[in-house]
Amino acid sequence: MKIIPISQITKIACLALAAIGLTAVSAHAQTVLGSFQGSGDPLNAGWIDPQNSNDPITADPAASFVAAGVPTYSLSLDMSAAGHAGSFGYPSLQLQFSPAQIAAFNANSWITFTFSVPAATAGGYSQIYNLALNAPGYGYNNLSWATVQETGNTGADTAGSFPNFYFYNGSPLQTQVVTVNYSSVLAAIEAGGEGYLQMTFQGNQGGGAPTDMYFNNVVLSTGAFGVDVPEPTSLALLGGSLMALVVIRRRQKA
Repeated sequence: MKIIPISQITKIACLALAAIGLTAVSAHAQTVLGSFQGSGDPLNAGWIDPQNSNDPITADPAASFVAAGVPTYSLSLDMSAAGHAGSFGYPSLQLQFSPAQIAAFNANSWITFTFSVPAATAGGYSQIYNLALNAPGYGYNNLSWATVQETGNTGADTAGSFPNFYFYNGSPLQTQVVTVNYSSVLAAIEAGGEGYLQMTFQGNQGGGAPTDMYFNNVVLSTGAFGVDVPEPTSLALLGGSLMALVVIRRRQKA
């Protein structure tokens, strides 16, 4: 009986696992829609201020890139509601999806974003009150906050609530990572042909709260908080490969 060297078995295992990994990644991979790391960041493309003539964020007076101290980010996109304090819908941030981004949207099911607000000395509140999707046939509709999970230092993180900060005297910079499941509306959006797809964050603040909102890392993924979940077929392939290696090893010992 021919004995297969351990080194060859190891090589076969590595190649099999690599192939499975590449298959899973090519099918579903986290897609960053916006990282907002300065005016030269290529992922700024498509992001606009819908409240100001659809200005791109690189040319809009309400938008700037600041070293705001948001943890893990060197820069943040600062969308300001200055001049519109207390007005619903200010500030707003919208993405006009490219064809490649639409394809990534279809392949995933979660939107995750980091939302922060600067330190404050007065009271008030600052919210992302609506996250809306707009597509032909589907129309302009807000995603249900019932599918939301949040983590951060706001002290008010609860599942199924819109991202919301309350201020008191001496509030530090606050930040949340918010993840929203859009799988329940995906089929309706795809059915309309997806000649276009827009996503809008609508702000709301008042009571003396800061008029600035910081945004970082808007991503699509198959799991919550930007985590990609292997497809069942990939897991089956992995299990089959491992079983094959067990059989080879047993035959070697026979």
